[in-house]
Amino acid sequence: MRMRSRRGFALIDAVIAGVILAIGLSAILSISGRALLMEQKGEIEIRAASALDELLSSVVTDGVEVFSEIQPTSGRFEADSPYADFEFDILIEAGDAGVPARVVATVLHDTGKKYTIETHVALKRGEEPDPVRYPTSPIDREARYEEERAKLEGS
Repeated sequence: MRMRSRRGFALIDAVIAGVILAIGLSAILSISGRALLMEQKGEIEIRAASALDELLSSVVTDGVEVFSEIQPTSGRFEADSPYADFEFDILIEAGDAGVPARVVATVLHDTGKKYTIETHVALKRGEEPDPVRYPTSPIDREARYEEERAKLEGS
């Protein structure tokens, strides 16, 4: 009679171990699936940031005044570029003398995720000397740092 109870105990022990193993394996598979999705999302975001940087660099290089005349302001990236699965759009609101132009660059991935960046770009200057520019009020960086630190500590 004792032999039978020991065999039953060993069988229950093996079943419990199998259940624990199945739970552990399903958790590992779930985590690895999520990790793969996050890696793909990160790659798309890196390429989107790079595409935005390239667009803004070309606006700065060509100059905001003539960019729309020599480059397309919207469309799809070339098929052989690393951004082939992105569309782009650039909005340029011209500035006046001494006022930079507002540039908004947007890229849209085939998955529907949209990435936008906005900046200001100064007009290309000719041969005239750069004007002397000073802040309208002094900048107290220490006070700003302490103020931000106090906000964070208060939260």
